[in-house]
Amino acid sequence: MAIVRLRFSIASIFLIWCWSIDSTDLKAQNTVQVDSSGIQGKWVVLPLVFFTPETNWGFGAASLYSFRFRRNDQRSRPSQFQIGFAYTLRDQILAYLPFQLFLRNDRYKVYGELGYYRYVYEFSGVGNTGTLSDSELYEVDFPRIRLNALYQAYPNLFVGLRYWMDDFNITKVADEGLLAKGDISGSEGSLLSGGGLIVNYDNRDRIFYPGHGYFFESVLFYNGAELGSDFDFTKLYVDGSAFYTLKEEHILAVNLYAELTWGTAPFNQLSLLGGPKRMRGYFEGRFRDNHYLMGQSEYRFPIYGRFGGVAFAGLGAVAKDFSAFRTEHLRWMWGLGLRFVLDPKEHVNLRLDAGFGRSSSGYYLTVAEAF
Repeated sequence: MAIVRLRFSIASIFLIWCWSIDSTDLKAQNTVQVDSSGIQGKWVVLPLVFFTPETNWGFGAASLYSFRFRRNDQRSRPSQFQIGFAYTLRDQILAYLPFQLFLRNDRYKVYGELGYYRYVYEFSGVGNTGTLSDSELYEVDFPRIRLNALYQAYPNLFVGLRYWMDDFNITKVADEGLLAKGDISGSEGSLLSGGGLIVNYDNRDRIFYPGHGYFFESVLFYNGAELGSDFDFTKLYVDGSAFYTLKEEHILAVNLYAELTWGTAPFNQLSLLGGPKRMRGYFEGRFRDNHYLMGQSEYRFPIYGRFGGVAFAGLGAVAKDFSAFRTEHLRWMWGLGLRFVLDPKEHVNLRLDAGFGRSSSGYYLTVAEAF
């Protein structure tokens, strides 16, 4: 049975649109607010209204502060803080403070998130046998810390450190479900605390809608008792994208992604296939295991005015170990998308995608490209 998944978030649309407009103002105008420390910045406050299948309707408010540090010139990227709170009709709570800081004319960048969430997720077992009938919902609440600090070692090349912490408290599982049996790693909750090394290369001409250039990021990440984690495991993330302009505004984009896990990871930290960015058309986490390999490509083209289109396709698979990858477990997807440019200067797009896979489909309405 096909899965129909519609993601609609007015909150995300407004936040990114306001950030884009505000950052353009900071670059183009001198009439910005300057406080006693010499920091140039602006506040944006707005209500939030959104809907997803996981949340139902949600309501709240958010505030965005975009600024530049005193020692940064006007060509540097603006730093920003966001503060948001939302409550949903499924009795969920989302409280978050994401941030991006660019220091010494972008030579240093620090980004991450502080947050607290009470949320609902889907679980269909571990491996390649999950089906819609196997799916069960579970509820969690958790505080979150995300910290990343990078230093520009060479032009376009950054290296740095990462620290992440999530304290997953599982508050409700399905009666007689897979998690209720207690046999699955992490089914009783998990405190995850880990650190890692980051290598990041980025020479794309635009951040939100590249026409040419390359992006590569690799992260070696360890969770262990030494850092306070309940579980000992190591993950390696490798994410690479290339962008080619075939002719004016006709762009070929290619993305390769690998997520590899060694050790004893809880079920919620295994590699997840699907979602709005990778393998669209599959519910995120429908298939999960230690290792995940994926490749996708997009052909992006203009239609008329601010409207554009996308055709995309991809292949992906999960497996317990490398010897367990099988062609019969390979999932394919393809789809079409419509784009509307919210901010022409930064080329921030409203994204509507329809993705189709093996006995599965998904529909996504969100902001910014999948990669």
